Amino acid sequence: MAQVGWVYLDDCGGQHRVGLYHGDQSGHVVIHCNLRVVQIDFSVKKDRAYSFFIEDELCEIDLRQEPNGRFSYDFRVNKTVDTPRNRIRRADERQIQRQLYYFGAGVLLFLAVVFFGLRWYGKRQREKEIAATSMVTDFSQATLQRLSTEGKDAVAELFLVREGLQRKVFYGFTIGDSIMVSGKFAVADTGVVLLPNGFPLEDRDAFRAVYLPSQPNTHRIDYFQPARATVEAYARRAAAAELAAHPGSTSPARCACLVESTLALKGWVALADILLQQQTERQNPRHNQNAYLRLVRDPDFAKRVLERCWDK
Repeated sequence: MAQVGWVYLDDCGGQHRVGLYHGDQSGHVVIHCNLRVVQIDFSVKKDRAYSFFIEDELCEIDLRQEPNGRFSYDFRVNKTVDTPRNRIRRADERQIQRQLYYFGAGVLLFLAVVFFGLRWYGKRQREKEIAATSMVTDFSQATLQRLSTEGKDAVAELFLVREGLQRKVFYGFTIGDSIMVSGKFAVADTGVVLLPNGFPLEDRDAFRAVYLPSQPNTHRIDYFQPARATVEAYARRAAAAELAAHPGSTSPARCACLVESTLALKGWVALADILLQQQTERQNPRHNQNAYLRLVRDPDFAKRVLERCWDK
C-alpha cells in the first residue's frame, strides 16, 4: 500500500496534515486531512485528480501512473480557479503590485534626484573651486565649458599699481600677431596682497592664461599654474624668508637646500609655508608657523634634509 503525507501551512501559519493511502492490489484511495477522511475512491488504476477544501483553500491531489506502472502523487493549492479566497488573493496581489510599482517609482525618482543633485553639486563645487583658484571674465558654466574646449594658452603677468586712492592689480598677456589683452581687478588698499594660491603678489608674477581665440577678452587666469620663472621666484623668496627667520643658525646654502627638498617632496605650493612661517593662524589660516612646523617635522622631509643639507 502506498502511503504519502504532506503538511500544508495556511496564511495564518496553521499546520494541516494531509495524507493519502492507495492500495497496491485493490487500488482503493483514501484521502484524509487532520485525521479526518475527506475522500474515498475505489479501484483507482489510472490517472486521477481529487479536490477538496482546507478551510477556504481549494486543494488538489493528482495521481499519475508512471511508465513503470507505479504511481506518483502530487499535492498543490489551486490559486487560479475562481473561489472566494482566490478572488481575495488576486485583489491582494493587485494591491501589492500597485505598492511595488509606487515603491519602484519612488526609488527611481529618489535615485534620479540624487543623481542630478550630485551632478549639480559637483558643478557648483567645480565652479567654486575655479572661482577660488583663478580669475575668470564672464564667469558662467557656458564660458568655462568653452574655455575648456576652445581655449588657447598664454602667460599673463600681474602688476600691483595704485589708481587714485585705490590699489588695483593689472594683468596682461600677448596672443597671436602681438595683440595685447589686459584687465584689472581691485584689491585691499593696505597690507600684503595674497593670491588665491597663498603667495604674496609681487610685480611680474606670471600664470597660465586661457582665452577664446574669437573673444580674447573672455579668459581665465589660473593662479595654481604659475610660470616657471614665477616658481623660481617663489623659491628664492622662500629661501630668503628661511634665512631671515633663523639668523645665525643657518646658511644661504642650507636654506636653498631646504627649499629644493620642499619642491621635490611637497611641490611648489608648500613653499608658502616657508615664506609665511612667521605668520600666526589668525593672520593666515593656511600658511603659518604651525604649517611650517608640520612641514619640517614630516619624517620623510626631515630625513631628506638631514641627508642632503647637513653639511651646507
